[in-house]
Amino acid sequence: NTTNTTNTTNTINVTMVDSLSLSNHLHSFQLLLQSIDTLVKLTAGALPLSEVIFLRAIAAMTLLMGVAWLTSPVIPRPTRILALRALLEGVTSFAYLYALQLIPIGELVGLQQTVPLAILAGAALMLGERIGWRGWLAAFVGLAGALLIIKPGSSDASGIAGVGLMLAVLAVVTAVARDLVTRVLPQAWPPAFVAGTSQIAMIVGGLMAAPLDGWSRPPPMLLVQILVAALFLAVANRWLVTAMRSGRIAVVSPFRYAGLLAALASGWLVWGHLPDLLALAGCAIITLSGLFSLWQSRRRTEARAAA
Repeated sequence: NTTNTTNTTNTINVTMVDSLSLSNHLHSFQLLLQSIDTLVKLTAGALPLSEVIFLRAIAAMTLLMGVAWLTSPVIPRPTRILALRALLEGVTSFAYLYALQLIPIGELVGLQQTVPLAILAGAALMLGERIGWRGWLAAFVGLAGALLIIKPGSSDASGIAGVGLMLAVLAVVTAVARDLVTRVLPQAWPPAFVAGTSQIAMIVGGLMAAPLDGWSRPPPMLLVQILVAALFLAVANRWLVTAMRSGRIAVVSPFRYAGLLAALASGWLVWGHLPDLLALAGCAIITLSGLFSLWQSRRRTEARAAA
């Protein structure tokens, strides 16, 4: 009995330590992402967005592949599932960054908070993770919160803003698919290598859009901003790959909510914009739903460890 109690305590402690480590990675990941978004939104007004994406991806891939080469004894060969992840990463990034130019950053990031809830549902359907009826309830409540942000049928959902909202929804769908694919990648693959190969799709996409946008030589200060954004992107994506492969999705996903307050703050401080009351209510509902699913997941984890 004493041995069982000790093992149970150790299991719970390990789970809590792992979750804390992952949460620290994901909190930092979200803060880095909001810094990237702010830098991209600022630079895209002076340069074509496809050029910003291309330059950022080139720098980020160089950094990530350099880290992978220096720290990993074996670099795996590219496979179809890695190519699929790269494609999903490319679509997610292009949809998200173009949406960032069309709608306020707070509303865009608010919609992105549905990603953890959608990942939970996808993990239950495709990867066999158990989330229970409360998890499904949280997912549907989070969807209701997203509808408050999108406001289908209103004037906000038409015109340029409507295009931005459609791109934001597309970014959510492909981000969920990307993270579920990340979940099933071999653990032996270096996170920096996985994140680095995903930049290839953005490089190709930027080159394809170049004839339409008309690139120009970036001023030195803009180039510095892009390089800083690339550094943040490289670190953030490596942490994301590590987090999505290291813990249960129900534990690691909800920590993405740390980025919402940062996005609202940057939207207000840099551009003087705050979402309307309905959008703010939607953000609150989505966040509370995600935190509720996290609480439920921790209860189940501790109950299984104590059994």
